[in-house]
Amino acid sequence: MDPVSLLVMGVELQRFAPADDPAASLGDSLEIIEAGGLSLAPYDGPALQPVVGWRSRHLSLTLAPGLAAHAGTATSADGREARVTTVQWRAEGRAWWLAGPLLAGLDVGLSGGGGRSGGVQVAEAPLAVSVAPTAGVLVGLGDAFDLSLRARYPVRFVDTAVDHGLSGAVALMWHP
Repeated sequence: MDPVSLLVMGVELQRFAPADDPAASLGDSLEIIEAGGLSLAPYDGPALQPVVGWRSRHLSLTLAPGLAAHAGTATSADGREARVTTVQWRAEGRAWWLAGPLLAGLDVGLSGGGGRSGGVQVAEAPLAVSVAPTAGVLVGLGDAFDLSLRARYPVRFVDTAVDHGLSGAVALMWHP
C-alpha cells in the first residue's frame, strides 16, 4: 500500500468543557486572584481542532492539537474592571481499532491554560493529563471523506485530583 494513501487529515469539533481540559481549574484560579480580586469565566464552548495521522484498514493513529482563546471584561469585588484574555490548549494522541464502521480506542492528552491582564499573567491552570476510552462510528461520505461520531469518557488527572465525565466529538476526515 502506498504510504501517502494511509494519510488522514481532518477537522474536529469538540467542546472545551471541564471534563476535557483545565477550564474549571483556570476559572478557580481567576476567581481567587488576590491582587485585584478579578472574576472571569474562561472560554467554555466549542472549539475546532485539526487532526492529522495515519490510518490503515484496522488501525488509526492520529494527533489532534486544540486551542481556545477568549477575552472579556473581568470585574473585581470593589467594582474595578480589567480586560482579561484566557488561552487554553490541548494536545491529544489517539489510537483506534477499526472494524467496519465501528471504532474503539483510547485518546491520551495533555492540556493547560492561563490568563493575562494588561500584559501580566494573572492566572495559570496546572497541567492536566487525560485518558479517554472512546467508541463510535466512522461513516464514509464518498471516496475521500469520512465522518466520525464518538462518545468519550475522559478521566483527567490534575495535581492530586481526578475528574471524569462523558463527552463527545464529531470529526470530518479526508484521506487520499
